[in-house]
Amino acid sequence: MSYMNCRVQRVGLRVALLWGILGLILLLPATVRAGSHTVKVPPPNGVDDTANIQAALNACVAYGPGCTVKLAAGKYLTKQVVVYNFQGTFKGMGIDSTTIEALPNLPVHWLDQTVASCQPNLTTCLWPSLFVFADGSIRVSDLTLKVTAVPATQPWVDDGGITYTMLFDVLAFIGQNPTYVTINRIRMEGQPSLLSTDDGGYNVTNGVHYTGALPRSSAPFDYYFLSGSFTVQSSFFDNLYVAVSQDAFSKSSRVTIGGSPTTGNHVEGGCGGLDMEASENSVVEISYNESSGNCAGMWVVPAYVPFVPSSPSWYFIHDNKFVGTEQNADGMYLYDDATSPWIQAAVWNNTARVKDILSEGIGVYYTKGTAVWNNIVMGSGGYDGIGLWSTTFDTVANNNVSNFTVDPTSGLAQIYLDPSTTNDLVLCAERSDTVLNQGTNNAIIGCQQSTASAEAATSAARPNLLRKKPPLRK
Repeated sequence: MSYMNCRVQRVGLRVALLWGILGLILLLPATVRAGSHTVKVPPPNGVDDTANIQAALNACVAYGPGCTVKLAAGKYLTKQVVVYNFQGTFKGMGIDSTTIEALPNLPVHWLDQTVASCQPNLTTCLWPSLFVFADGSIRVSDLTLKVTAVPATQPWVDDGGITYTMLFDVLAFIGQNPTYVTINRIRMEGQPSLLSTDDGGYNVTNGVHYTGALPRSSAPFDYYFLSGSFTVQSSFFDNLYVAVSQDAFSKSSRVTIGGSPTTGNHVEGGCGGLDMEASENSVVEISYNESSGNCAGMWVVPAYVPFVPSSPSWYFIHDNKFVGTEQNADGMYLYDDATSPWIQAAVWNNTARVKDILSEGIGVYYTKGTAVWNNIVMGSGGYDGIGLWSTTFDTVANNNVSNFTVDPTSGLAQIYLDPSTTNDLVLCAERSDTVLNQGTNNAIIGCQQSTASAEAATSAARPNLLRKKPPLRK
């Protein structure tokens, strides 16, 4: 081969390689191709940092994907912030270094039903939410958020005429397009409240809130469906009605709360702990968390808006520690729709503990095909350790309930099946485990019949009914 031919071949190879690399780059999504860019928020001014925080987020929106808003050390004070289509990272210098605190008596443009379905903005529609992110791909990390004022907001009225002064969300994520949210290494703190306008006894209803509640029109409950992903990891929550919430019109989402032994969350001092509400065609994993509440450590319940999913979602709940801290507080419970079931659940390797009398370790209501196995249930003077209520084809197997004692007067059994249960299977871990089976066609294997009192056995009615969050948009 001549020197010229060899050189031409080498040049051709280089050109082909260059075009191959360029083609690969063009195939990559914009979020991968975008270069990194950082917008620094000026240090806290000690009075009101809202404008600086808002300006930095707006600048990153203009830049596009791959942008980071970086907060300095210190305590920022802010009113409401609203951002559309943020695709980047909002971060501080660390949980112990950067704090954002809500200013007191936040103004709210939510005064009557004529504006009850407006899209959030900073002029005509200020929601009772500290941060609202609409659409985008959002990461929030390495900071502390506090709401210390009681009341937190100026009075606002829902369309039912009820007045509130609590903050409805600290971090709210909504959208009409797929929205991707990751929360990592944050601390969030609210305050208990005795005000009648702070429904639920807290000045914050939802800590981190992933919700299909972006109004599409002014018609009641006309919202865009929210889809995408929602991940909360390595974070701490205290004194919030619910710490982490997924609710309203939600579908086709991947929700991860915890997710691994090193990324679990810690929740205490609230009512519901982890609040998962009706979702359509989604996968939800709750794992490796420690969550307590005076209503329940966590729950999966119908949405607070009139939404019934057309297809079920999967709930994988494992390796958590759930604690109910007051009377009638479950460690955790599932509450399905009896006429249109949407929960497909597996609950395993959790520890559920109740700290007060007449409480329930794990409650399962109206589900079909739920599996509950290898859990540890603890407590004394309880109502039941594991309760099945109007369930069918559920399985309860190999759960350690030996350290759950039943109240001798009003308690039922370590494992209880109510009269409406059918075709459930219970396989006890120990032959001394007590079971009260009032249903039909249930299979009970390796258990001891409960010695519950005649009154309790004939009039069982679960006192711990479903708790609803205070509504916001109607």
